[in-house]
Amino acid sequence: MDRRWAARLIVVAVVVALGLVIRSYFSPANVVKRSLLAAIESFEQEQMLGAMHPVSRRYSDRWGMSYEAVAAHLRGIMESFDALEVDLDPPDVTVEGDEALVRMRFVVSGHAGGNSGYVLGSRAEPCTASQRWRKEPQGWRIVTTEELDIPELRDELAEMESR
Repeated sequence: MDRRWAARLIVVAVVVALGLVIRSYFSPANVVKRSLLAAIESFEQEQMLGAMHPVSRRYSDRWGMSYEAVAAHLRGIMESFDALEVDLDPPDVTVEGDEALVRMRFVVSGHAGGNSGYVLGSRAEPCTASQRWRKEPQGWRIVTTEELDIPELRDELAEMESR
């Protein structure tokens, strides 16, 4: 094997590896995961626009929530607590064409009135959610929440769903 042939083989291998990395980075599942993580980071920094960025303006769910109602709830949490932190297990993202289902487990903690602790969920009993994302002209957006379990709000969620 001459040196030129070996050099060409190395260049081809590097190009193929780079192509696979780029393909993976821009895959719908990874784009959705990055968007979710960016929204969580914005929430932790109490940046409302960033936290709401992945939520579709046409959002609706079985609890009667809309884009505006979700924003109001997030704003309420941000106003009530400081040093918000979301502990998110790696989300499970399943992509089917222009839709994705994101299943996640998470706990939200923060500080209020000199005390710190869990805001939503706990390590022993985390919150769980399944969100339906859809590819819209602006990018991947959350269009509905299909399942939601927040231990502290189970009664309220059941009441909202029955309306």
